[in-house]
Amino acid sequence: MVDYRKIDAFFNGQAAFENKKVSKLSRRAQALRWAKLLMPSTAAVLIALLLLFPSLKDNSVVESLDVTLPKKGELEKLHMEKTEFSITDKDNKISTFFADLVDETKAGSKLLKIINPQGIIPAGENKFVNVDSDIGYYNQAAQIIELKQNVVAVYDEGTTAETEYARYDFKTNYGNGDQKVYAYGDWGKLWAEGFKYYQEKELLVLIGESKVVNEENTLWADKEIRYYRSENRLEAEKNVKAVNPQHIMYADLMKTFFAPGSQKEIEKIEAYGHVRVIDDANTIYADKMIAFMHPGQKNAIEKIEAYGHVKVKDKQNTRSNTLYADKMYAFLSSDSKQKLEKIEAFDNVKVETPDGTANGDYGLYLPERDEVELRHNVVIVQDGNVIKGDKAVTNLTTSVSRVLADKTNKNRVSGVITGATVKGEKHDKK
Repeated sequence: MVDYRKIDAFFNGQAAFENKKVSKLSRRAQALRWAKLLMPSTAAVLIALLLLFPSLKDNSVVESLDVTLPKKGELEKLHMEKTEFSITDKDNKISTFFADLVDETKAGSKLLKIINPQGIIPAGENKFVNVDSDIGYYNQAAQIIELKQNVVAVYDEGTTAETEYARYDFKTNYGNGDQKVYAYGDWGKLWAEGFKYYQEKELLVLIGESKVVNEENTLWADKEIRYYRSENRLEAEKNVKAVNPQHIMYADLMKTFFAPGSQKEIEKIEAYGHVRVIDDANTIYADKMIAFMHPGQKNAIEKIEAYGHVKVKDKQNTRSNTLYADKMYAFLSSDSKQKLEKIEAFDNVKVETPDGTANGDYGLYLPERDEVELRHNVVIVQDGNVIKGDKAVTNLTTSVSRVLADKTNKNRVSGVITGATVKGEKHDKK
């Protein structure tokens, strides 16, 4: 039966309805309730302390937790200050970046805005490039970083490049930029309208109108200039012009090969398409040319090989003399003047003067004597006269030619021709 007197006493406040001991479980539940109530208050106090006393952020406990303060509206976004982060490319090479601020542009977007990024990016085998800029964006999903405003890249050998925009894809190890580039180093200076960079090939491409200048040479190109770093080779394409104190060279495509370990000393130059080499005395034209440098003479041309529709125009005479051949070798002096010493011409050789033409299989041009010597199957045509021989020597100043016969062939004709008049003995031998 229920004791109603106890019920009445409970509601009257005279006694408890039932006296029971509190269990250990009940005590634990009460403690958890208190903790839940206290945690938000503790967090609020901590944030208030950090806001009121910024020096507390330097406390070792706070640093070990890597606590950074969220800004207004950024409680759900990634936010880091004075931080370091790494990016791994497709070859598992690591690039390390430092930044003053890193903020996710939108919660969950994985697109990070970076303030004052500075990083080290691999640039080939055991080579690196240091980069920094005012602003950067890193797309974590695509693994692409973009650097903007005052972008500077410094290669390990000292070359420094400056631009306003650069982009690098860590999945393909490919970089590019479409803003003007200026670079400088021990090798000289360069300007371009943009760039492309292929890490695996160690290839840097300067796009658009580009110019490279060093102590003695200047190189221009309208399409692009390519530098193969591992091969130490430079290529320039479209309306290429190379100038040094002694020569000017034009071509559609030009390749420059540097000596091992040097970006100044040239070993060889190859030129293709509408090639011209001009000096004070002559102009050489060809489809292809190869210029070899004097050993031990810095950037001094020793020999030029020319192939395909080759011709040499003599600028020293007002008489417009021209030497043609399928192939020619030009030899130059090793001194600073780089004078043309001689030219050897091969196959379909022709000398053209205002007074006539001379043809042969082989030709030798000696600029100091202003003479061309033709050999084998020589044919001279002047004023309607045709004379054949085994050898002919033509003076380009006077247009006088001497035709000689081989000693073993008595039927060949030799003589001297000036204008329409033949001089000398018909059977002169050499």
